[in-house]
Amino acid sequence: MRFLRVVVWRLALGALAAWAVLTTVFVLFTTTREWVLQRQVGALKWAGREEDVIAAVRDEYLASRGLDRPLPVQYVDWMGDMVTLDWGVSFVTGEPVFPTVVAAAGRTAMYVFPALVLAVVVGVGFGLYVALNPDSRFGNLGLGTAYLCFALPNFWVGGLLVSFAVGGVIPRTPLVFDHLLPTLLTATTMLGGVVSYARAHATEYATADFVRLVEATGGSRLRVATHVLRNAAVPIFSLVFTEALALLVLAVFVVEAVFGIDGFGSLLLRSVDQRDLPVLLGGTLVIIAVGVAGNVVQDLSYSVLDPRIDTST
Repeated sequence: MRFLRVVVWRLALGALAAWAVLTTVFVLFTTTREWVLQRQVGALKWAGREEDVIAAVRDEYLASRGLDRPLPVQYVDWMGDMVTLDWGVSFVTGEPVFPTVVAAAGRTAMYVFPALVLAVVVGVGFGLYVALNPDSRFGNLGLGTAYLCFALPNFWVGGLLVSFAVGGVIPRTPLVFDHLLPTLLTATTMLGGVVSYARAHATEYATADFVRLVEATGGSRLRVATHVLRNAAVPIFSLVFTEALALLVLAVFVVEAVFGIDGFGSLLLRSVDQRDLPVLLGGTLVIIAVGVAGNVVQDLSYSVLDPRIDTST
């Protein structure tokens, strides 16, 4: 029961965070300028249209988006729609928001999940190798390369990859251009941080007494690495998860803009530019849900990574 209580408590905190973030987005949306309407009004004024025509266009714009109602009424309606997952239709395309957001998130997940797995496996493995072999030239060279990948702006690297594809150096096939290159670019964005965390925490245990005992009893390098990783798993997992979530939220916008992927990041950017409130709120709720679910999984995984930890406390 205590285990279930922890899950329920986490979900309750997630619901509170979702309400706070969605409320902030709604307030920012309703208190900023209606630049889409201003573009339309500006075009009409440039064309010399009469004031009554401009006023009619303004009224029609606000009414079609439900923005002519009192703000408290709008707020209650939108929050209720978010809770019931009845997100309505897009202001711009007229398509249902929920399947649109889910489909865009699925296209993003096609390159994000492989990139995350690649960065974690390679980063943790290499960080562990460097911690156990601090004088290795190969380790130092690889460590420097990982930090270089982390330091280079991913939009610049992505631009180079696109130019190579246009020039024929890289084959511009859907498999390479839409999946392989975005996966590699996203993975290299996270790789430096993962290697750094894994190396730092593995180094703490590389000279511990239990490691020396394993080595003294003839344990192989693989067995030593396994013991070190098991003890360093909790802090590595915690930091990697936090870092990966923060980087991914930013990386998807750059990656999809560079490679022209019609994914989750592109959808959110368009919703901001077009002031498409249903899509913006729905996309925000998806980000919150992923963060909350990830934190629950992170907490529950502690007892698996280290049985000494009592998750219920």
